Amino acid sequence: MKEYEIEAKFTNACAGAFRPQTFFEEAELEDPADYVRQKHGADFQNFSKEVLSPTRTVFRYDNGSVAYTYEFTEI
Repeated sequence: MKEYEIEAKFTNACAGAFRPQTFFEEAELEDPADYVRQKHGADFQNFSKEVLSPTRTVFRYDNGSVAYTYEFTEI
């Protein structure tokens, strides 16, 4: 398992929010994709994955009204 800092951003345009709510946490994970899959279940297939470096990975999903971004940085 590896230890990650997770930066999660959520924007809900339906509620009139234009600034994302941002949360931070640290977790030991086997695979960051499993973390996102647990949070979003059936919507996981709609997330895009971008590997920014060997130690940074971003998962994004935007359905037009709600947007989610999870950035995982290995620590």
